Amino acid sequence: MDNTKNILHPSEDEIEDTLQKVQDRLEEKAMSLSANAAVKEGYEEAVEILADDRRTYAGIDNLKTVQARAIAVLAVDYLNAECTAEVLLGVPVKGSLGVRLKK
Repeated sequence: MDNTKNILHPSEDEIEDTLQKVQDRLEEKAMSLSANAAVKEGYEEAVEILADDRRTYAGIDNLKTVQARAIAVLAVDYLNAECTAEVLLGVPVKGSLGVRLKK
């Protein structure tokens, strides 16, 4: 019995919507905290990946931190229908209201 969900490849409109949401995350005040430097780096790369429709992991290993690379991998996985936009957008940001509300 297969318990995996079938994720559909995102449409161009869905990719544009997700790209905007990633850019919105980058605008969050907490993103400027040094504690979130890796998250910021990862989401900046995710913007490039989504904008370029890059579906391979090429270049991700050039990012400085494991967390940044993980976020970039999620962006590629999203384009390849291996994870949802919610997973890509759900990386916690230290000092953000969303993280404080979940505690």
